[in-house]
Amino acid sequence: EVKLPQIVLARQSADGTRKWLLRADASQAFEMVFIPEPGRGTLCISSQVGCVLDCTFCSTAQQGFNRNLTTAEIIGQVWLANRELGFEPGGERVISNVVFMGMGEPLANFRNVVPALRILLDDDCFDLSRRRVTLSTAGLVPQIYKLAEVSNVALAVSLHAADDALRSTLVPINRVHPIAELLAACWHYLDEQNGRSVTFEYVMLDSVNDAPAQARALAALVHGKPAKIN
Repeated sequence: EVKLPQIVLARQSADGTRKWLLRADASQAFEMVFIPEPGRGTLCISSQVGCVLDCTFCSTAQQGFNRNLTTAEIIGQVWLANRELGFEPGGERVISNVVFMGMGEPLANFRNVVPALRILLDDDCFDLSRRRVTLSTAGLVPQIYKLAEVSNVALAVSLHAADDALRSTLVPINRVHPIAELLAACWHYLDEQNGRSVTFEYVMLDSVNDAPAQARALAALVHGKPAKIN
């Protein structure tokens, strides 16, 4: 039996951003967000209920890990958002971009996320461009290599520091897969998939990772490489 998520709460801000709390089952919930911008509409979806990676600045990490979302629950978010946003089959596309940047670490739910990616790209399904579907990871290096073999979506990496000592504090998975190892996997992914660039996400934390010297170190880290800092 395929169970699609159900809406528990919905909120809309003045700029048109919409946020939904969805029920996965009787006791667990997760979120998705739609962000409208000129020329595009981005849906941010979740891949897990909670997260196991325990990044220090992330509110999802504080709730711990509950379970993986199924492929149906992942794709169900896109279907549900299209319905809520008034999309009509054959009509103008409302959701132009889908980003796996909601709750959870997508590569920790590899078995269910990869089929979802294929459905999003399939001509007979959501028919999204591979450059308009982005998977964000905190740095599960073996899974990045594995993803390069089976998918070609855009890749984003939660970096947040340019040195291992600080990143290991902010993003504990760095203790297992340090920055050099992570970057090697990123460049391999681009080589395998003919990608344009990797997006490196960098949350600005006051007096933690926002010093000018840290900005210069970040620039040096990716200098000459196909990278974009967000």
